[in-house]
Amino acid sequence: MYTLETRKDASQKGQTIKADRLLFQRLLVAQDSGRDIDLKSLLSHELTPVPLSLADTAGRLRPTNKAALGKILEDGVTVEVLPKSSLKTYFIIDGQALVQAIGKPTGAKSFGDVLADVFNASVFSHFNEHCSRVDVLFDRYRITSIKSGTRERREGRVRSIRRKIDSREIPLPANWKQFMDLPENKANLTKFLSDQMMLETKKSRHTCELITAGGFEEETKVASSQVSDVEQLQSSHEEADTRIILHAKAAYMDGYDRIIVLCRDTDVLVLLTHFAGQLSGELWMRTGTRQERRYVAVHDIQLTPTMQRNILVYHAVTGCDTVSQPSGHGKKTTWKVFQQHGALLDDLGRGMLSESTMRSVEEFFCRIYSPASDETSINDVRYRMFQKGTKDQEKLPPSRKCLEQHIKRAHHQAQVWFQADVPIPEIELPIGSGWYEDATRRLHPHVSVDDPLPNEFTDIVCCKCKNCATSRCSCRAKNLKCIAACTCNIGVCHNPYSVAIETDSE
Repeated sequence: MYTLETRKDASQKGQTIKADRLLFQRLLVAQDSGRDIDLKSLLSHELTPVPLSLADTAGRLRPTNKAALGKILEDGVTVEVLPKSSLKTYFIIDGQALVQAIGKPTGAKSFGDVLADVFNASVFSHFNEHCSRVDVLFDRYRITSIKSGTRERREGRVRSIRRKIDSREIPLPANWKQFMDLPENKANLTKFLSDQMMLETKKSRHTCELITAGGFEEETKVASSQVSDVEQLQSSHEEADTRIILHAKAAYMDGYDRIIVLCRDTDVLVLLTHFAGQLSGELWMRTGTRQERRYVAVHDIQLTPTMQRNILVYHAVTGCDTVSQPSGHGKKTTWKVFQQHGALLDDLGRGMLSESTMRSVEEFFCRIYSPASDETSINDVRYRMFQKGTKDQEKLPPSRKCLEQHIKRAHHQAQVWFQADVPIPEIELPIGSGWYEDATRRLHPHVSVDDPLPNEFTDIVCCKCKNCATSRCSCRAKNLKCIAACTCNIGVCHNPYSVAIETDSE
């Protein structure tokens, strides 16, 4: 059961509408009983407080299984052991992913133990005769971020205690997960790791170069253990995912023939796939766990030009960390639509979001929900599916107005990804692009934009009277006859609906 408030205008008192999963059934009964209902017009609204095809009942975006897309891209291009090579090699490490993989080592008592025994050792293990440079990149943790919803899902119910790490002797927390759930703790830890890595490299790795970014208090700061010019790497990127592309492209320009990215995030694999043509001839991504490690030969992934051009948009619009997956339509099924209709996504994430681009993406969604038809209106597809028997709101496509908000979120995310190789990207603010800001400056998805039940249909009521003999009957109050869905039909109703039977005149 869902409860919401609708308002005819700002000055009038709102009225509460209770909408449950049997609403469609009541609408059909009301229509069969003679109520004047335009179902096609009605279905252009969600009929629930939030679009259940895109969000849960609390308004949280539906998560997606990103790993399913990773399996599609990795098919036929993975090896368990990286081939040996004498090419000039360069490693990029997702620092936060390495922290998560290490966790709280057995026997470690202080943050210095984690650094000396595990983290630094893991980073330095990649230096060899063919690799003299390693970059370690970290995420930023902003209050106003479209990632806040994903981070809240990952956080536990118990609020963590803020802990400042200002020396190697600071003891490790008893509960490592709770510590890592707090963004402020992660930001402080990444700064500590960045500073300590740099000190250790300068002290003991004189012939090697370590570059790190993202973990310092200053957003654009980049540090190198050598005297290299790293000004082109000073960036305002929020995530290590996109910084990886920026650093990989710079390394290619510096003459590195082989780039190996250490990361387990499908987003990074998708980014590397899109930008592969601008990076080194050999481009690898190491993923998986320590027990089941694998190397993806990104340079061998074969896509059509249209698919490679639009894979970032496809990933955004069909579900990622900041955009919901359409209920019941995962990466495996939508990939087939992308293979056939990928050109419909050509302009999303590029420039301003125009009405023509919105219509093209809407048509792409029509192909997801109705592959065999040539319909281009999502509301038409929604109505036709309802007529054919789909009554579960989660299985129906979103209404056009709610789909617009979804497309805006996908457009914004694609803009971020397309500018991964730009140090200081120019991106529209997320507020107004499918997101709104609360009093604490946190962002939330704008999933519903209109009344779930339009004003002209608020007369669709079912009374709960015993006999409907007085004006207290909600049907009588609106000058309507009772219908089969009213509870009065159990007993004696004084306001029954009767069907007039016409007879032929002789």
